[in-house]
Amino acid sequence: MGYTPFAQSATNCNRVSEKTGLVRYHAAMRVPSQSDRRTAGANMTPMIDVVFLLIIFFLVSSHLARQENRLPLDLPVASTYGPIDPESAPLTISVDREARFRVGGDVVDLDSLRGTLADLRDRAGLNASIRIRTDGAVQYQYVEPILREAALAGVTDASIAVRQEVAP
Repeated sequence: MGYTPFAQSATNCNRVSEKTGLVRYHAAMRVPSQSDRRTAGANMTPMIDVVFLLIIFFLVSSHLARQENRLPLDLPVASTYGPIDPESAPLTISVDREARFRVGGDVVDLDSLRGTLADLRDRAGLNASIRIRTDGAVQYQYVEPILREAALAGVTDASIAVRQEVAP
């Protein structure tokens, strides 16, 4: 006898009607069990892992972005100035007391700065902007090459960070 889903009940429950002589087939209905049922849902563990990785990535990247704004520089004093949002300029270039250029906390030379400014111009297009943070003791002759290289790279929006003059 071949496979039948109703192995026992298919053969034992059939009856022949005495009046009509027709065979009436009776089969027991198969009730699904809990062990046959598969879970109908997605496994959330990989999704939670990805969310945690994204959170860590954004925390670390925002920490590094804020770190360059905290380099210890004695900013020049200005009697008038416009407020500058540190988040508006995607690139901050710092010049320390020894006239070294720093981008993202790393010391760079003028050739590396050229490449960085060109990359910025390629990414941001006409909206490319820089912010220059310099120590108050640094002479303009060390800041001017940054402005010149920015202009040559096509970055025309430059701002210089200053601190407010304190009234005596």
